[in-house]
Amino acid sequence: MAFTPSWGRRINGMEGLRAVAAVSVVVGHVKAHLSLGVEWGPLTWPMYFALNGLTLFFALSGFLLFRPFASALLTGERFPILGRYAVNRVLRIFPVYIVIVLLVSLVLGLAYTAPQGAGQAESGDMVGYMTDPLLLLTNVTMLQTLFPFSIKTGLGVAWSLTVELIFYIVMPLLALLAMSIRRRVQGRHSPILALSPAIGIFLIGMVGKVVKWRIFEDIAPEDWFNSNWGGNWIAVFARSFFAHADLFAFGMVAAVLVAAFETGRIRHELAYRFRVIAAVVGIGAAVGSIVVPNFVVASAFAVACGALIFFVAIPTRSARPGILARGLELRPVVYIGVISYSLYLWHVPVIWLVERVGWVGPQTPLGLVINIVVVLAITIAFASVTYYAVEKPALSLKKRTDRRNADSAPSRPVGAEEGAEGANRVG
Repeated sequence: MAFTPSWGRRINGMEGLRAVAAVSVVVGHVKAHLSLGVEWGPLTWPMYFALNGLTLFFALSGFLLFRPFASALLTGERFPILGRYAVNRVLRIFPVYIVIVLLVSLVLGLAYTAPQGAGQAESGDMVGYMTDPLLLLTNVTMLQTLFPFSIKTGLGVAWSLTVELIFYIVMPLLALLAMSIRRRVQGRHSPILALSPAIGIFLIGMVGKVVKWRIFEDIAPEDWFNSNWGGNWIAVFARSFFAHADLFAFGMVAAVLVAAFETGRIRHELAYRFRVIAAVVGIGAAVGSIVVPNFVVASAFAVACGALIFFVAIPTRSARPGILARGLELRPVVYIGVISYSLYLWHVPVIWLVERVGWVGPQTPLGLVINIVVVLAITIAFASVTYYAVEKPALSLKKRTDRRNADSAPSRPVGAEEGAEGANRVG
């Protein structure tokens, strides 16, 4: 069902984790937009932990994209070809995104047409046809989150793609710097150097969060929402890579540990101990998010996500995938993971579509379930169409980024399917 990664082997469970993240985001937005008055009841605390899909997406990006760089920093070999890495990133995120933005903005009239104003609650009145050429340009280039006049226009959730786009640039530059230092010191301290890009990304994010916290100290609580999401420079900063970078870092740490197992730096016999430690760290970080200061709650969840990714990625002592990884390999789950990017892009326009045509359930727990099922069904249908029509053909053009394979077959794409086994996409 899926495509081969552009570096290394497939890791079981990664598509499934994408599915979990995507469904989590959809459920959270359905609750916020269509069933705001409905309480979770006995599910309040489980849903508090579960509705952190975006943090899981960021951690997965850190893991999947940094893994080849981590391996190169540990071994000194096969540093990814940066030109191909860049082309692969463009093929991965832009083609289907541009198509969906244009469809939503110009055909369906389900785009956010202007930034949110001070004191203005988000509503369907903000949604319609977005025909302003400058807004369209900033949106199709994923730069809308960098300016107050265009922030949170278009697809709304695409603010996170601006964050991803900057991560795609910053991470390999830090890895390249670490590789340059590794060569100068002739391979000494390679584990520390392999972790150094993750440490750098973490520090960027924590500095950003501290700065944001200090800014918001002087803002009245009733203005916090607008300061986070409105058309102003504070919101531009609040939605920036600078304030979210650390959410990628713990996936990057997981990538270093997995690469250490793959390259023999850590013996496979120790996998069980590392899995136990990951489980303890993950559960502890998730529970600890209840008591940490509000501005680092997402960071605590990012620790839990990084631990979860590592726990899924590392096989058991029998060299078989663990129970959780095998569950994430169920074909329906993998399929949702395969189309998760299109699903993520479509789901908020679908929410507004459902509201517009009046297919909204009552403000009851059953109504919430109905809303989730309806939105998910329509979103999966739309996402399937754009995946097969746009996303899959674009992904088939991706090339290997590991030098050994690239040198032996320089023009061979990596989009060939692998039958039932499939392969997770890097990023």
